[in-house]
Amino acid sequence: MIVPLLFLLYSAPVFTHAATCVDGKVIDDDGNDTGQTCDPEQDSAAAPYDFKNEGIFGCNQVAGANASAGTMAAIGGVYVPVNDAAVTLNTGILVYKECVLRPLQNRLRESAMSALLKKQYIGVETGREGNKRYVVDIDDELLVVDDRAALTYLTGPTLETVHPAYREQVKRVLAVKYRAETRGTGKQECGYAGDLVMATQNPTENEFDLANFAELRDPSCNLFFEYMDKKDELDAARATAKANQMTMWDWGRGFYAVTDNAQDPSAEKILTPSSVVQESYQQILGSSVRQLENSNDIGQMIGALFAGVTTQALTDSRGLSGLSKSVAGRPSYLDQVAKESSQGVIGAAVNAALTILNSARQVESNFLAIMNAIAKNLTDTINQIRGVERQCWSLVVPKVREYAAQGTCVVTDPTTNPPTTQCTPFQLNEAKISAATSSLAFSQQVIDSQISPLAQAALTNVQSSQKALGLIDQLIAGVTNTASLTAQRLALQQLDSLVAQRALHSQYDVVNATKQRDDILSAMENLRTDTAKAWGDSPDPATGWCNIQNPDVIKQWAERWKK
Repeated sequence: MIVPLLFLLYSAPVFTHAATCVDGKVIDDDGNDTGQTCDPEQDSAAAPYDFKNEGIFGCNQVAGANASAGTMAAIGGVYVPVNDAAVTLNTGILVYKECVLRPLQNRLRESAMSALLKKQYIGVETGREGNKRYVVDIDDELLVVDDRAALTYLTGPTLETVHPAYREQVKRVLAVKYRAETRGTGKQECGYAGDLVMATQNPTENEFDLANFAELRDPSCNLFFEYMDKKDELDAARATAKANQMTMWDWGRGFYAVTDNAQDPSAEKILTPSSVVQESYQQILGSSVRQLENSNDIGQMIGALFAGVTTQALTDSRGLSGLSKSVAGRPSYLDQVAKESSQGVIGAAVNAALTILNSARQVESNFLAIMNAIAKNLTDTINQIRGVERQCWSLVVPKVREYAAQGTCVVTDPTTNPPTTQCTPFQLNEAKISAATSSLAFSQQVIDSQISPLAQAALTNVQSSQKALGLIDQLIAGVTNTASLTAQRLALQQLDSLVAQRALHSQYDVVNATKQRDDILSAMENLRTDTAKAWGDSPDPATGWCNIQNPDVIKQWAERWKK
């Protein structure tokens, strides 16, 4: 009977977990710095921690067992008449999922969406080489397109067709004319100081003869006509570039497309259509409103700041750009949204953690109480068996003294009836008697073989459970420590690791421990009864050393203690 009990005690769950690497330092089970170093890239709270599916953010068995209606007390008993293990666990997991994980998932979704909003907002506000990805000033931005088209034309290969004699002159005049058209010159357009009418009515003499008439009649050989031709080409290129830009804005409802940023607007390749940019951004901006519309329970209500993003953009005098601007030293609206969402996630995570920790503390307290009861029962059994041995000695020693006082008897005359005997009293060695009765060797033999292994296992479980309670209290203090986000984060990570490793005791561990306690209680009662009976009733002097009704037992002790 003792061997199975010993196996049960030693197989009881022990609350342990691996040390954690935080900022390159190894933190032990108690949260203390061990002085050892570790690689933060492999396992560190400083590096991004991946919460496990089996941890506090998943449908874990620890939370499931503790959250089940089948394990919660109600008026008159548990909620269900039959506490089936599978039904209990499944019910608990569903309760934990809907009542704890669902609000956490909503907060995580809100936090993820607010982070995505901020990221896309920055991309839209600065994604076009530091400029906004939507139209701010149509005229100025069309002028930029116009400039790019003109620069491409003037520096490109198109003007290579102009005769070298006046190619640079045409190019220069086109550039000056373009600047005058787009920026103005600030000067009188005609700078002729003489009689302009007379000058225009008396054309100057030009080089002309029949030999070069055919060449000179070609417009490309005439500086003025060549200029006009190239001017038309330049204007066409500019008009095309601006028309393309307007088309792109129309597609994107005022947003730019993502392009390869080619210098020539006509050669620019679209990588992401402006319609996709605009619709994606609109989806993000309107996400909070849709979440409010679709919420059907209290846990799905999002934060007020996140819900008011579009309203803020419409009512702020600075428009969309105002979302990232701080006022009077206060954080920007987007920073406030991110902070509110982050606090919501932490709050939901703490709620999930405390749901597990409070239940785990209750379970661990019950487990410790059971292990203490087992240890106390074993201690009481040890004391009782030693008490039985003392009682035996109180019976054996007087009988041995009587035997020694009578002495050793020998028959001197066998012819008489009864035969004549002569008894010779002898002295007992008091030191031997004291040594035998004080050593309690018989009870110690039973203790060593039957109780000590169980006691050692119980002591290990008690120490482990006490350590577990201390760590649980430390984790509770950590996850509720709003003054230190680092301590809060570390506590959540440690708890997540413990739950994933199934290192926390569950209700089923308490049930098993209760059965162990009852079995050990029964076994120890039988051990006390059987030991006393064997010592006092067995006819074998080696076993029934306390059987004072057996003359051989008294004689045996007298011979051992004889002086």
